[in-house]
Amino acid sequence: MLTRGRAVATAFLIAGAARASAQETLIQRLGLDKLQIASLGGSIGHILPSQVEPTTIYGVSADYGEIARSWRVNFASSYWSSRYRDKVVDQFLETLKTSLKDPTGTATIEPSHITVYDVTVGADVRYVPTYSGELKPFLGFGVAAHVINAEGKLIQGTFVERSLDDIAAGFYVVSGVSFRLVQHVGFEGMVRGDLLSGFRSTQARVGAIYYFGRLRGSPPPKSTP
Repeated sequence: MLTRGRAVATAFLIAGAARASAQETLIQRLGLDKLQIASLGGSIGHILPSQVEPTTIYGVSADYGEIARSWRVNFASSYWSSRYRDKVVDQFLETLKTSLKDPTGTATIEPSHITVYDVTVGADVRYVPTYSGELKPFLGFGVAAHVINAEGKLIQGTFVERSLDDIAAGFYVVSGVSFRLVQHVGFEGMVRGDLLSGFRSTQARVGAIYYFGRLRGSPPPKSTP
């Protein structure tokens, strides 16, 4: 009985080791074992969401280095808050009035602003040409999770509010240029377009970047005699 138990335990250990080895191999093939934070940035800009008033957007990002030559992994998060355009709200009011049955003709619907905010968390891969210059253009694409919330007296407690409140995944493309001013400090300018079900936006941002010290595996700086 003890021998059988040992055999079963050995089989589980071998299977676990094989699975761990396979996972390590996949991680190594994808280059994920190379990732470490290389820079951290903050930005501010302007966003044009569909059906919503243009507004200010705030963002943070972290560069985790190369996953392959000239391809870098970037994680980003952003926040903006605005309100639906008056034209959109007016169209919604007209729809309500059309469906409203009021024989007396005295019923009224008070208009109100409908505010909305969006918090995003995403990741992308960027192509950054490999050369020694400090000015680096980039082009990338990624996926992001959007936490969207809408509020207003006009929709409070209705199915409309519940339908506008959403957690959804979307795709985005990003392009821009970064400039390393000194050893640890630089600047970045970018444009980005997001697309998810029933919603799209375009944004432009500028920000500052802090570059961390020497990366793992990079050669140490040469000493001067």
